[in-house]
Amino acid sequence: MARPSEIQNPRGGANWLSIILFWWMNDVLKLGNKRPLTEEDLFHLLEDYKAEVLVEEAEKYWFEELKTSQSRGKKPRLWKAMVSLIPWKSCLVMISLKTLQSLSFVSLPLCLWLVLKTLNDGPNLDMKFAFIYVALLGLTSLIKALTTQHYDYLTELWGLKLKVALIGLVYKKVGSVII
Repeated sequence: MARPSEIQNPRGGANWLSIILFWWMNDVLKLGNKRPLTEEDLFHLLEDYKAEVLVEEAEKYWFEELKTSQSRGKKPRLWKAMVSLIPWKSCLVMISLKTLQSLSFVSLPLCLWLVLKTLNDGPNLDMKFAFIYVALLGLTSLIKALTTQHYDYLTELWGLKLKVALIGLVYKKVGSVII
């Protein structure tokens, strides 16, 4: 059997359902459940996650910021270069996830209230509405759980990517001063 590090990262070829439910992580999680993971058990990084790629891209945006700030006669801002590293698609996904998370967080007590109100009707209990409200409560809980997990995952991922890019930029700056 091939070691996970010898095969491609499963995240790269995962379908949308696998990505939503984090199924692409199953093999590593199963292995980690059997024994402690070692470095050989982990998959290779996707190309977009490699330090060389991130630092190169950060450097490109930093030089663009230097050029535009010099032409405008202003001080260059590192945060502008770092914000440029995050693609609009990722920003929109994170905003959408946070919006859905907030909506589900607000609607969860309302769904629970509807279920309890319907169950409290006693002899006038309408089972059709009770099932609808319970299904709505379950769906809202599922949406809240999935959006929370994915929002946290994406923010951590982008935090790490930005950290790696910044450390690489500092290292290159320090390295160029020493040489």
